[in-house]
Parts: sequence; C-alpha cells; structure tokens
Amino acid sequence: MRYAIKPEKVMTSSGELLNKYVVINQGKIERIQVEKPTDCDVHYYPDSYLSAGFIDVHIHGRAGADVMDENDTALATIAQALPQTGVTAWVGTTVSAPWQNILSSMQRMKDYIQQGKQSGAELLGSFMEGPYFTERHRGSHPTEYLMPPTIPQLEELLQISDRTLLRVAIAPEIENAEPAIKWLVENGVKVSVAHTNATFEQVTKAYYLGADCGVHLFNGMSALHHREPGCTGAVLYHDMLAEIIADGIHVHPAVLNLAYKLKTYRRMVLITDCMRAGGLPDGEYMLGVQTVRVENGQARTFDGSLAGSTCSLDQALRNMVFKADVPVWEAIQMVTTIPATYLGVADRIGDIAVGKEANFTLLNKELQVQATYIQGEQVYKCGEKF
Repeated sequence: MRYAIKPEKVMTSSGELLNKYVVINQGKIERIQVEKPTDCDVHYYPDSYLSAGFIDVHIHGRAGADVMDENDTALATIAQALPQTGVTAWVGTTVSAPWQNILSSMQRMKDYIQQGKQSGAELLGSFMEGPYFTERHRGSHPTEYLMPPTIPQLEELLQISDRTLLRVAIAPEIENAEPAIKWLVENGVKVSVAHTNATFEQVTKAYYLGADCGVHLFNGMSALHHREPGCTGAVLYHDMLAEIIADGIHVHPAVLNLAYKLKTYRRMVLITDCMRAGGLPDGEYMLGVQTVRVENGQARTFDGSLAGSTCSLDQALRNMVFKADVPVWEAIQMVTTIPATYLGVADRIGDIAVGKEANFTLLNKELQVQATYIQGEQVYKCGEKF
C-alpha cells in the first residue's frame, strides 16, 4: 500500500523540512518530495509536526503491566498501550529482585521478540537495571537483592537472553564491577552507571572501560560537588549519554536546562522509567516484588523513595520544550535519533529518511500526540480506539 503524508513540518535528523510529502510504501519510507504525489492518496495534517516514532530506552511497564510479571500477556499489554504516548519502540527494563525472577523476565522478553508476532510498539530488547547497585543510592531497589556481579552470572544472563540483552546497569564502585564492565562490553552489551555512590575517578575508570551512559541523571547517583564531582559530574563531563526523567518530579526544570546546555541534545535521551501505574489512577501497585504507592502521579516506596515514574514520553517531551526551554526539534531528537543511535538501530528506525521503517508520531503545536504509525500502519489516532 502506497500513500503520502503532508504535515506542516517533517522533523528529520538533519533538520525541519517544510512543505514536504513523505511517501510510504510497504511499511517503509519510499521518498520525500516537494511535489504532490500523483500515484497515491495524500493525508494532509496542517499545523502538525511529523516526527519519527519515539523510542523509550528505559521503561518498566504501563497500563497495569510490568516486564517482570510472570504471565504471557504483560509485554503485549505494554506494547499496545505505548503508541498513544507516541512510542513505537522500547527496551523492557527489570528491577532488583531474586536472580531467578530476573532470568525469567529475560527469557520471556527473548521469547516475545523471537516469536516475531509483535504488535503495537516494538520491544527491541532488555535492560537489566539491578541488582548490581550500592546501598546508599539504591532508591526503590530492595537491599536484600543487591549483589556484586560475577562472570558466571553474566554468562548465564547472556545465554538465557540469547543476545536480546541490550543494556546492564552497574555501580562502578562495587566488588567485581571493573571486570564485569569489561566482560559485558567485550560481549556487545552496553553498560550504564546507576544507583551508585562512586567518585568522579571511579566513574571515569568505568567510562574508559566502556561504560557509556548515566542512568536517570541526578537521580540514584553521587551528587555534583565542586571538590568531588561524583557520578553526576562524571556523566556531565565525559562523552557519556545522559538519560533523564523529565517528568517535573525527578529533576527541576532549571536543572533540565542546565544539563541540556552541558550535554547538548546529542548526548541526552529522554526516558520515562515508567512503572505499571503509567496511564492509571493513583493507588498501590507492584514494582518488581515490592508495593509502591502512587499519589498525585508520584510513585514512591513506603519509605519515601521515588520508584520510577508514571510519566509518558510525550509528556517528557513537552516538559523539555515548555518548562526547560529546549527547542522543539532538539527535544524531538532526544526521543528519536539519539536513542536509536545509542541502541544501534538507527539503520532502520529513529529518523524520517528514505529506506527507514515508516514509524511516525504526529504532533500538534502543543506537542500532543495526534496519531502514531508503525511500519506504515496507523495504530493510534487521538480520540479513537484501535
């Protein structure tokens, strides 16, 4: 099926394109042109921006489901709920829990991906967030499940995930962290620093070993100080990608702007860190093996620690633009091209370019999601059920 979309602006990785027609054929972008196509229908969207589909590299769940739920429907539930937030691809994220629970979650995600029957947002792979963390900055990760990494554990993890494991988070100062980082990088798994009390020097060493990302910048890490820059300072200083939760709760808008000025859009990626309560009312919900309370949209453990978020990626985008004063085009790169490049999937998604998959998010001027397309098929339209 061939058709064309004509928005006001097309947001590509190279800039904003005006008065362009994007022609889609068989689920891919066939061409981008100035002239009105004569060989297909044209769908006009005046006063709208056409972006590549959003990619969330760090999300635990949504719509009442979590990647660690021990059933066969949770992953599909999350995938079906994400397009209404503009997300067309995501990385399923675990939490600290009994080791066998983590392995089971990795197995389910691997099976879900390899079955080749996905619908909704595409699950790209998995991210193991925990249990290789330090007590002081564990956040919502239960103390009893924290542990140092071992190579046999990592070998088991890689085997059971069958190369669908994309990321592992580690606190650089814990026992065995350095050999674990080196082993993971050598085996093609991206390593992030997280939930850590590491010094600037310890994170710097991890960076030179191959750790290339800081998980939810400012949260769950040693803070920036003018005499000891800590993990926060190291992530800001080095050429590391910085995840950031722009929900208006985890990081003040002024600090979002400061981080943007230091890292630029090229080294920042917006994440949700969303748990199962995303899109649902306040109440009590499970995160991994513990119960968290959501009040006024804030998810916290009973001891008061933030426990992920209930934020959506489109809301994070709006916050970066309207609260943190980041230009629209640059903020859009933080949820499209930058995460696609980081995950190594930019050859097929994360941009609007000839030959790429026709994954789109259509936004109005207020950056509200109007429609979402996956491989050329409209899977969400504002105000309609699919």
